[in-house]
Amino acid sequence: MSQSYDYSPTHRAVEIASIFGLGVALGFIGYEVYLGLAGPFRDQALWLAPLMAFVAYLAADFVSGFVHFMGDTFGHENLPVLGQSFIKPFRDHHVDPRGITRHDFVETNGNNCIVTIPAALLVYFLVPARSELWANAFAAFSAWLFFWVFMTNQFHKWSHLEEIPPWIAALQRFKLILGPDHHDVHHTPPFDKYYCITTGWLNPLLYKIRFFPTIEATVRWISGSPEWLVGPEDDGSKDAGAPGASTNPS
Repeated sequence: MSQSYDYSPTHRAVEIASIFGLGVALGFIGYEVYLGLAGPFRDQALWLAPLMAFVAYLAADFVSGFVHFMGDTFGHENLPVLGQSFIKPFRDHHVDPRGITRHDFVETNGNNCIVTIPAALLVYFLVPARSELWANAFAAFSAWLFFWVFMTNQFHKWSHLEEIPPWIAALQRFKLILGPDHHDVHHTPPFDKYYCITTGWLNPLLYKIRFFPTIEATVRWISGSPEWLVGPEDDGSKDAGAPGASTNPS
């Protein structure tokens, strides 16, 4: 399938630079973590590194859900600054769910790198991962979090593929990454549940405790739903798109 992009070449260049820059930043953070684990924290290395990777995976799933919820629920496409760059892609995705599969690697993952790089630089320059155990754990957690956030839209894209490579299908089948059946729940109108798109592990819990509906109701009650906060339930965006496979979360 041929792939192309239809947005600013300048933004495209920023995306490419950000992907490269994030890779370099994660390499430097990882090296600082390694020096700590190979030195003063050698006794903690066997459990600390895998624990931080796992906790960061859960955190990335939550972050993906929260950002997805915000993009789907609040604001409108004509909102200054955020409308076209942040809100519109979420709304368009409900109209054309397979559109993401026509994006190449840069378009799929570039924006996540742009927003992640500043945080990665702060961690590298401000967190003393070599000398303090808490700092080493935080740096390891952060590096893994940035990496999983970077991979989130790739996992999301794979969940929409018509023909899924066997190795990706295996990861989905064992629920290590977001799978199509699980994600279909979100793509069932009115598109107001199962927002997490890294693994989807947190979706059943957040749905059961009504986490996102409670946030939406609270924000609308406190703000009085001003015009800039008008969400898709008011402008029709949540009613667009193809129906999913099931209306019952599983």
